[in-house]
Amino acid sequence: MKKRNLLTLLVATSFVLTGCMNDVSELYEGHAYDTGVFLQNFYSTWNDDLVNRVAPVAKTYQVTSANSFQINNQDDLENPNKLWAPDAFANSQTEEYYSLLADTPHEHTGYGYGPSNNLIGIDSSFARGFLSRLYDGRLHCDGITYAQTRVQIDGSGYGALFPKELMTYRYFALSLRGADETDNYNFDVDVNIDVTFYVYDHTNAIYVPYLFQMQNFPIMTNSGGQTSLIGFYFAGVMGADINLLRRASGLSISFEFATDYEDYTIDRNDTTEGKDHFALMLYEVLLPKSSWN
Repeated sequence: MKKRNLLTLLVATSFVLTGCMNDVSELYEGHAYDTGVFLQNFYSTWNDDLVNRVAPVAKTYQVTSANSFQINNQDDLENPNKLWAPDAFANSQTEEYYSLLADTPHEHTGYGYGPSNNLIGIDSSFARGFLSRLYDGRLHCDGITYAQTRVQIDGSGYGALFPKELMTYRYFALSLRGADETDNYNFDVDVNIDVTFYVYDHTNAIYVPYLFQMQNFPIMTNSGGQTSLIGFYFAGVMGADINLLRRASGLSISFEFATDYEDYTIDRNDTTEGKDHFALMLYEVLLPKSSWN
């Protein structure tokens, strides 16, 4: 009898330890990309299902300067031609604007846009794992967390599943900047960014991609902690197709140069002499006013 109880205890303990090991692994992974060495910090993980169980792209949407927004500073946030009303307001009744830089709340500067619209605040299931740093509301380097605020990608990007399915959605936004290995400071690099949402087809057990090609966005580069907030409204880009993204369960982000930069490579494995590596530093993925199930 004692042996049987001991065996049961050992089995139960093994499950507990397995869970702990998963947690430790995720914590370790989070620090693995914060080494301070540029070439060692690229995150390029793709969920296996988004590689091996994916249908051809169902639809492609063009996102240009005509149907998107780019916010670089507080004046841009308060520009009525950027975010649709009332999305820039911390208080729509008093028309008090969010602060682009402030935390929530922040004395004398109102409520922060990022902390008020982040995915963890919408659904706590986004709080776990390495990519939770993209869902925590920190739009820029805060001088404390440094590299632990961002995800550094090369052109191949990353692909991940959401913890839940997307049910309702208004707009998509991405906070980012560019970075390279040089000592040059504060300039723009034009990039095309592919943002793909994946809807799971239960009948065929496959993920169906919907691609949003964000074209020719000037991204501030080597700008310290300063970032750009770029994005689009689903209704403005998809029109009558807007319901196609309902129950989306995954997202991938990759990029290429919008023009020729001879001295750059966006391939982290490229060892061509004379080429400097270029990366996008992603700080936040936002789906404000979304709901999940």
